[in-house]
Amino acid sequence: MSRNLAFYGKGGIGKSTVSSTLAVLFAEDGNRVLLVGCDPKHDTSYKVVEKRPVRTVLDLLRQRRGGSVTRDEVLVPARVPGLTCIETGGPEPGVGCAGRGITRMFELLAELGLPGDDFDVVIYDVLGDVVCGGFAAPIRGGHAKEVYVVASGEVMSLYAANNICRAVENLKRSGGQLRGLVPNLRGLPIEEKVITGFSAATGVHLLPGIPRDALVQEAETAARTIIEYAPTSATARRYREVYAALRDTDETLAKPHPLDDDGFERFIAETRTY
Repeated sequence: MSRNLAFYGKGGIGKSTVSSTLAVLFAEDGNRVLLVGCDPKHDTSYKVVEKRPVRTVLDLLRQRRGGSVTRDEVLVPARVPGLTCIETGGPEPGVGCAGRGITRMFELLAELGLPGDDFDVVIYDVLGDVVCGGFAAPIRGGHAKEVYVVASGEVMSLYAANNICRAVENLKRSGGQLRGLVPNLRGLPIEEKVITGFSAATGVHLLPGIPRDALVQEAETAARTIIEYAPTSATARRYREVYAALRDTDETLAKPHPLDDDGFERFIAETRTY
């Protein structure tokens, strides 16, 4: 059976960078990987495909106006061997509901028999928090069995991470498990201490942290992941450590206990992150 992973976190925290980089590492390891972007900006695949912009599922559905869409149209080959992408897309800005778009995308994938047995690893890069049912679709529909939260040591990032923990717990009957916290560090003075404390307070398994590095921005400007752009860099090595830890996680690690509102406020006060 394939591994099905979803990455959540506060908007702008680096989910797409983390998701696409780990997708490359899974593919380098000989896996057939499907990277699914669940964001109207359709930027998940930006660093791993040559031809841009990538056609999106919702664009195809709008163009066909009820007509059929094929697997080959939905699946976009990446530059990296073994990696394939799907971009959900979304409505025009200010029009429609992005969450509904994600739900419709999953309906179409089911009609097309995707992912099926064609992939060893499926990675979902999901927009923002899971306060909306559409954004929770990968978990609620039983598609994502492993949930990872990308977070920094900033208060609002951890606030979002805690809410995601709550959502996963609320949806655990669907089979999704919170497997780990991926620190995407901002370079704050006590950031690693804060994230370690949050992991201990919530019971969420802590993966290696990714340091802040200008090379990542350089790589994005070149439309490459750090693995391709600077494969021997310290950050590329750290991503490989994250990959190794994530590759070897198992369900025995999934025992989260998210904080209630008062508990989160106490945690923030005690760690003096203000």
